[in-house]
Amino acid sequence: VVVDPTINSDFMEMYADPESRGGILEPPGICEVKFRSPDQKKVMARTDAELAKLLAQPASAERDAAVAAREAKLAPLYQQVAIEFADLHDRAGRMKAKAVIRDVVS
Repeated sequence: VVVDPTINSDFMEMYADPESRGGILEPPGICEVKFRSPDQKKVMARTDAELAKLLAQPASAERDAAVAAREAKLAPLYQQVAIEFADLHDRAGRMKAKAVIRDVVS
């Protein structure tokens, strides 16, 4: 169900439990849609010094194999971080910051 306080804001207030979530999709589902493998590889190339060094080398079969191995090693870590990041956007503190709810109850 979707509850929207903007429909009748004079009579409707939204509150959330500190452990509640406000998203439609679970965080892994959001990551599958929004943070696909090509996007992950771009972030890896930008943030991982070892992968950046490999990519700076001239193209060769050996380099490509090393890049693929490094990306495969990093993929689970980057996926886990992406899932946590997606989950942070659905938490009560973020909902309050975006004025989706009036307050967090404790």
